[in-house]
Amino acid sequence: MPWYENAARILRAKGVSNAAIGRRLNITGQAVQMKLAGKRPTTITEAKVFAELAGIPVAEMLGEDAYLIEVRDEIELVELYRLLTPKQRTEWLAYGRFLAAQSHDGS
Repeated sequence: MPWYENAARILRAKGVSNAAIGRRLNITGQAVQMKLAGKRPTTITEAKVFAELAGIPVAEMLGEDAYLIEVRDEIELVELYRLLTPKQRTEWLAYGRFLAAQSHDGS
C-alpha cells in the first residue's frame, strides 16, 4: 500500500477531516484529498502534519516507498510532465539525460 493511502486510512480512522488538515496547511480540503490519493506531490512539511495528526512518526507513515518533493522547481517539472503526451515525455526525458550528461562532463 502506498504511503499516502496508509496515511489517509489512519487519518480517517482517527476522525481527522481533510478540511481540518487543510486548515493546518492553509490549503483546501480538496487539495488534501488529492495529496492523500497520490495525485498531487506532497512536501516534507505536509507529510509532517499528516503524521502529527495521525499520531505516528513520519518514518512510520512514509515507509520505504515514499518520494516527497520539496523544491518548487521539482514540483513544476512534475506538473509539466503530467501534461505531456507519451511521445513528448520520451523526448523530454531524452533531452534531460543529454543535459545531465553534459553537466557531468563539465561542458
